[in-house]
Amino acid sequence: MNKLLKGSLAGAAGIALLLGGAGTFASWNDTAGVTGGTIVAGNLKLIDSTTGTWTVSHDGGAPAAIANIATFRAVPGDVLTYSSSVKVVATGDNLVATLSLSATSVTPTVTTNAADIALAAYLTKNATITATGTGITAIGSTGTYKITNGANSVAAVKVAFGFPKDAVAGAEDDTKLGSVNFSALAVTLAQN
Repeated sequence: MNKLLKGSLAGAAGIALLLGGAGTFASWNDTAGVTGGTIVAGNLKLIDSTTGTWTVSHDGGAPAAIANIATFRAVPGDVLTYSSSVKVVATGDNLVATLSLSATSVTPTVTTNAADIALAAYLTKNATITATGTGITAIGSTGTYKITNGANSVAAVKVAFGFPKDAVAGAEDDTKLGSVNFSALAVTLAQN
């Protein structure tokens, strides 16, 4: 027999053995039943429970009530605070949530007016939101809260809007005479 033929037969036999060996590789497995139990999804909900009130403080002074927010004229250094109570309905373990201002809470009164747009953007970006009450505890970063399971309690929510006041005279002029609409003011409690 020729060397080339012998080499070819030996190579083919080796390949056949390798392919046949792949078919004999066994993978062991088995199945057994386990008791898994039942789970139930939780719930997280806010319900507005009171009509809110507005106050103003100027340059860190004591807050004073605002009788009608629609007729109030803010100046640099004012902080307008909206206070309301909301019912927190919480069902679930390990509930951690972030309290934030809804995107459409502060809108320019005239959507083409540059001062209205600038003021709405500034107030939205710099708003601070806090909540206190039974079953809701601030943790870690600003706006993050631990919510107690079964906490169907009332929380005091405050949203503060500081009007721009800069040490450099005129720095806040782009918001001068700006007007915003708070009629859609809303907070969101979103699970983390």
